[in-house]
Amino acid sequence: MANRNRKIYDVDEDVLKRVVAGDTAALEEMTDDGASSSPKRKDAKDGEKETKPLHGAPPEQEAYRKRFLAERLKGTRRQTYIHDALYRAIAGVLPVIAPDLSVPAFVNNVLSDHLKQYEEIINGIYNEKATQKPIQWKK
Repeated sequence: MANRNRKIYDVDEDVLKRVVAGDTAALEEMTDDGASSSPKRKDAKDGEKETKPLHGAPPEQEAYRKRFLAERLKGTRRQTYIHDALYRAIAGVLPVIAPDLSVPAFVNNVLSDHLKQYEEIINGIYNEKATQKPIQWKK
């Protein structure tokens, strides 16, 4: 039998997935009643979360902010592990330099940049290994 006094909650599953994945910025999007305010979220045209430029900041800092401190990738995520010392170092710095960015979002940005920068080398290594003939085992 169904309980007629049971309250039905409207849950934003995308925000819930982000919270479970460790995205602390997703927690801030949730309102007091538990509903998500993600439709009110301000995103840039291309899906990047805008960073506030610091007036008078050196160009290298602005380039770094744009490259690594703006949330770029959206969608489904996968859990992975990083060394505890790396996590603690990133988690200690991010609240100061990018308070709205989570550790997983920062790691996504760094990995995305790495894969773009070394795409040709990675493809070369992959193609070299992928085209090798398998070992013929003696019967």
